[in-house]
Amino acid sequence: INAAKLTFIDNTGIAFLYDIRHRERAENAEITITHLSEKLELLIPDKKIQPQAPEPTPSTLTTFIEGLGKSIHEQCTYVSVMYHFLFECVVALARSFFGKERVRWVEILAIATQAGANAIPIVLLIGFLMGVIIAFEIGLVAQQFGAVIFVVDGIGISMFRELGPLMTAIVFAGRTGAAFAAEIGTQKINEEINALHTFGIDPVYFLVLPRLLASIVVLPLLTVLADIIGVFGGAIVLLKFDIGFLQFYQQLLNSLTSWDFIIGLIKATTFGFIIAAIGCERGLTTGIGSSAVGLSATSAVVSSIIWIVVIDGFFAVLIS
Repeated sequence: INAAKLTFIDNTGIAFLYDIRHRERAENAEITITHLSEKLELLIPDKKIQPQAPEPTPSTLTTFIEGLGKSIHEQCTYVSVMYHFLFECVVALARSFFGKERVRWVEILAIATQAGANAIPIVLLIGFLMGVIIAFEIGLVAQQFGAVIFVVDGIGISMFRELGPLMTAIVFAGRTGAAFAAEIGTQKINEEINALHTFGIDPVYFLVLPRLLASIVVLPLLTVLADIIGVFGGAIVLLKFDIGFLQFYQQLLNSLTSWDFIIGLIKATTFGFIIAAIGCERGLTTGIGSSAVGLSATSAVVSSIIWIVVIDGFFAVLIS
């Protein structure tokens, strides 16, 4: 091939000349390119390009192990971040308790009203249904053994020690924990958090502390309401089993101790702190975009419920 008059070449031409020069042919069937200018000669690779071998496809076991390791690494990283954030929250609470930081009670009251007072109807409904369900389920079994009176013990202990704090905390996490994450997440997307840093204001003291204090105060109060209405629901059901209100009341006083009530309040206080801290932390770590707020709210609810169950299990082991 005489390339003396070839003055311009594009990518397709380079590929064509490379293919002519390096393609494998039969003996005495070679093709030679002559009089190709030096500039164009530099564009054509001298050596034959060896095709790269395809990367081996990882096995299913390898993929599973890699995914498991990545998930464990992400969870360990999150636990470390959450540990430092909880430490900051504890320090903020301690400083406010000893009067070293100004507490904005007006904002705390507003948050407590929104998170607590407005949640009373749903908490009362859940508590009442819990008491009714427990009374029916245990009462039908106990009736076969003539031990219906001891159903009162089960209702009182389960509501004051376990179901009252647990169900109230789950409702609080779904209603208020998600709201905390969404509110702070929206503020971060609107760069209000950056504005606080610019003015030298710590977001933990300005945004997180009021929500922590409101949750710590509100959740035990909601738990008390859930306990009372749950016991009342159980008492109504036991009327069907010939257990009057007075008999129910006397048996309840004999079965419960002040320690049962205190354990429930300690659990509720701990749950309130954890729910508020997780919701605020998820809000502060919200990503970019409108969908990030929804992801933060969802993550706050899921993480709060998981930690509620884990902490409740620790309490069950420690006080058993």
